[in-house]
Parts: sequence; C-alpha cells; structure tokens
Amino acid sequence: MQQIDLRRSSRHEILGQLLAAYNKLQPGEEIVVTVPSYSAGLKMGLAEAGAKHQTERIEENCWRLVVRGAAPSLSSAPGIHHVVAGRNGDVWTCRRDRQAARIDGGALTLAATREVATKASHLALDEDRGRLFIADAGKNALLCVRSSDLATVEGWPIPGSPQLPLVTADGIACVTGGGAGVLGIIWPSGDAFRSKLVEVGNNPHDPAVSPDGRSILVPCAGDGEIVQVSLADGAVTGRFRVGDGPAHLAVHPNGTRIYVANTFDGTLACMSPEGDLLQRVTSGGWAHVPAVTPDGRLVYVANFLDDTVSVFDALTLERVATRETDAYPHGLDISPDGNSVAATGFSAGHVRIYDGATAAERARIQIGAGSSHTAFHCDGRRAFVGCSISDHLAAIDLASGQLLKTIRLN
Repeated sequence: MQQIDLRRSSRHEILGQLLAAYNKLQPGEEIVVTVPSYSAGLKMGLAEAGAKHQTERIEENCWRLVVRGAAPSLSSAPGIHHVVAGRNGDVWTCRRDRQAARIDGGALTLAATREVATKASHLALDEDRGRLFIADAGKNALLCVRSSDLATVEGWPIPGSPQLPLVTADGIACVTGGGAGVLGIIWPSGDAFRSKLVEVGNNPHDPAVSPDGRSILVPCAGDGEIVQVSLADGAVTGRFRVGDGPAHLAVHPNGTRIYVANTFDGTLACMSPEGDLLQRVTSGGWAHVPAVTPDGRLVYVANFLDDTVSVFDALTLERVATRETDAYPHGLDISPDGNSVAATGFSAGHVRIYDGATAAERARIQIGAGSSHTAFHCDGRRAFVGCSISDHLAAIDLASGQLLKTIRLN
C-alpha cells in the first residue's frame, strides 16, 4: 500500500497534495497518508471532495489517514456542477471552470452561454432584478452577471475560495470565504452596490437567511458555532453552539426552527431563531446537508460517509426512515411542491428520487458520472441535475423516472 508523508508540508498545501494523490487511486485502492494535524479545514475539504478515509492519531503532532479511492475528487472535476431554476422555466448552471449558461427548461435547449469566471462554483439567482451571482473560487471573487445574457455587471474580492452564495428577498448577496474565515455581504442600491467583509470564524460554510429576514446565519465548522450577522450593517450579533462541524442549514417553513447538519459528529441539531439549542440527534457519518419538506413535516439529511439519507419528524426529530443512496450523495434537493426528493451520487452515475411525503424510493436514474446538484422546473414535471465528471446537465422526467436529455455547454 502506498504511503505519503505530508508532515513537512504547510497547512495550506496538505489538502491539495492529498487530493492529488487521491485522484490517482483506482476505486477501492487505498493509500496511507501521514499529516501533522487533522484540522477542521482538512476534515471539511475531504468530506466535500468525497474522499472517504479512516483516521488514527499516532502522536501529538501526527495523524495517519487511510484514504480509499472512489472517483475523482469533486474539486478537481471541471464540469457542470450547480443548478438553479427560475419561475419562468429557465435554468441556470455553471461549469467548475469559466462557463455559465442559461437553459430554456421547456425546450431543453441552450439559450445563452458565456465565459465569466476562473473557477465558478455555485450560483444564487435574483430573478426579480435580473441578476445571477456566481462564486468564483479560482479568482477569490463573487461575480454578478445579468441573468438574461450573462454579461458581467460587477464583481467583488472575497478571499478564501468562496463557494456558496445566497441572495435575499431584498437583493442582498452573501457568500462565505471558507479558507479566510469571512462572510462577504453585497448591498444593492439601485444599479450600484456597496460591500463589506465580516470576520465570522473558522471554516465558515453554507449560510442561510434567518426566519425574520434580518440576519445571516453562518455555520462555522471549525468552531462548532452558528454565527449571526446583521443584514443591516454586517455586525456579528450572536454565536450559538450546535455541534461539531456545522455545514449546511435549513429553516422550517413556519420560521420556528432551524436545522443544522454537523458533519464531524454526524448529528442533526435543531435550534430556535433566538439561538437556543433545542435538540440534537444522530443522523449518520458526515451528516452534511439538511432539507425540510415544504409542508414542514419531515427533515431529510444527506450522510456523505454512509451513502444514506436519514429522514426525521421535523417537530420531534424522531427518525422515521433511512434510505440508501448512491455513493457520495453530494446533493440533496426537494421540489417546491414537496412531491420529490433528489439525492445525487457523485461517486456513481445515478440520481435517486424519493417520495417527499413517504420517503419511499420512486426511481434510480442513470444520468452520468459526478452527479452533484438538482434544480426543479417550474412545471413540477422535470428536474435538472449537474454531472461534474461527465460534464453535462441531465434533464429527467420525475413521473416516469426517465432521462429525457443531456445538455452540454459546448
């Protein structure tokens, strides 16, 4: 078994060097990697890459990781990744490279494409104002383009490889820079903008808007906290302990509860809007993405390490089901009507569709390698899945469970 010693590498180099070695592995092949520390940044980087591993602490400044090959790491796949859908039937996507695109979701045709980024990551759509925000992890920037033709409007420097933008109902854009511990806030003012960088904590991940719309809630995986930031002025107004490795959040439709997936301890936490921890239960290995059904009955959680989705009663957090997924369920998305739940399998070639009300599996659809994120068409009948390794967008029919078409950007 190959062994790699990274103890003399800097902390900024370790994740990249480890993933470079991981990408050379055949499925099932293992390597032993020695590192000086098993930091929160390294943990989250490996979880996000889908690099499953076992750990052992050898001594105070020495950890041994046994890493198993499966598929190329998510960070090294330059193909189509994130997808968002609008009310008018259009769909927007980007490659983890330079290109962004608008798709006619009814005709299943490419409507516009443009090179806008260095290494685009995720998107946030402000449909009312005709804006699309794109996190550019390669350029350390948040970009704003016109949603119609993808022409650049403006951009702002965000250190730390920004990944996961959001835009509020008022048109305020936010994104975390995980490597720099910051939250970037962009306030619109007519056709102009003002911006601010806020230091929030260690390894901030995917933020969410508070139920009252006045704050941004930022999960800081390295601190085990949710950090509350005022949308009025960017001031930090609260810090709330929720567990080890908070990653993604989901807000209950009635605004009374906020759900947090804690990746490092594999739990689902529930907190009040005031920041009180109400409950925490076990979900599964690398519990990462929570999603609440629109009727507020159920919470789904994607467990990256276990290749499962856990399903909980939203009020009691009683587990009502556990469903198998394909390898590395990187994306977990629920349709706006609540009828369908999509769980992708980045290290496989399928997406699974579950009934939103019963959690019963309805379909397992072969769509291409590196399935990542899903967006649902406004007609409620079809969905679009980004396949990062195959580098196409897969359009699927939700009723029949069939692949309709694959759409490429060039």
